[in-house]
Amino acid sequence: MQLMSIEDLAVYLGDSKRTIYKYIASGDCPPYIRISTKNIKFDRAEVDAWLESKKVNPKTKERSNK
Repeated sequence: MQLMSIEDLAVYLGDSKRTIYKYIASGDCPPYIRISTKNIKFDRAEVDAWLESKKVNPKTKERSNK
């Protein structure tokens, strides 16, 4: 298990710590381990799985030959 802090997660995702806290508050975040009120850790494998679940496959548009 490779644990990441909020700061680590922010760097990994290219987001700010504030954005990570918003994800947590909304419930739209990877599963995390709450060690204490100010110490939250994320398992990198869980983060990667969460990112996979966020993938969007754009619909392929057929071009008309008219």
